[in-house]
Amino acid sequence: MTVQELIDFYLSIRRPGGLLGFDSVFEEELEALKAAIQAHYGDQEAWVQLPEDAELPEGITQRAEELVEKYEAWNRGADQ
Repeated sequence: MTVQELIDFYLSIRRPGGLLGFDSVFEEELEALKAAIQAHYGDQEAWVQLPEDAELPEGITQRAEELVEKYEAWNRGADQ
């Protein structure tokens, strides 16, 4: 997973106006992902300076991909 893919995912889950959104239900897992990013890269400045096509480390990619799968299932359920 690249930095851009993670950013796109993050932006897609931030939908204003929903009473109970994905980001609320999976808040703990999203916070764990943020903590893993912070632990690996340190300060936000280091994260912001990464090129968009930079590949993320395996541990971060795994957490992010699990959340993407849950988000896709969440959306499938909302469409039914």
